Amino acid sequence: MRLDQSSPVPPQTIGIGVRNSSCSRCISCQLLLALLLLLPRLCDAVNMQQFLQSLDMMRNGCLTKHKVPIDILDRIRDGDFSMEPTTDLLCYTKCVAQLAGTLNKKGEFSVAKAVAQMPIILPPELLEPAKSALNHCKDAQKDYKDTCEKVYYISKCMADFDRPNFKFP
Repeated sequence: MRLDQSSPVPPQTIGIGVRNSSCSRCISCQLLLALLLLLPRLCDAVNMQQFLQSLDMMRNGCLTKHKVPIDILDRIRDGDFSMEPTTDLLCYTKCVAQLAGTLNKKGEFSVAKAVAQMPIILPPELLEPAKSALNHCKDAQKDYKDTCEKVYYISKCMADFDRPNFKFP
């Protein structure tokens, strides 16, 4: 088939340079995907007030599943892990990690997922301290088999490493 004026060709068969409805949809989808990928960079990061509110929401979500006294949770929020952990407290920390999106498909804490979530859930002033603490503590979970214990002890390590910058739901 020749493409000259004597033989008209339907636009969808020409390809490049001609827009048809399926091509327009494809371009629209690509633009939407690009916007979604850029959106976190275009918006302001979460501020400290929003972060603390998200801690309260995570606390409330996990407290219904794991019965931990509020005074213990208040101590942990500020990095005091000096108490003997109960099973409920151990699994409360895992519940928080799950809500934060830092567990893998097996339900185990994932350092890579935690690093990926940090810019989304932390205010800018806590981002670098959290990365440093996580890097320092990434192996703290290796001594434990139970996934609740793994999350608890990596959290405890991070609190011990940088208590002034540590916050937990």
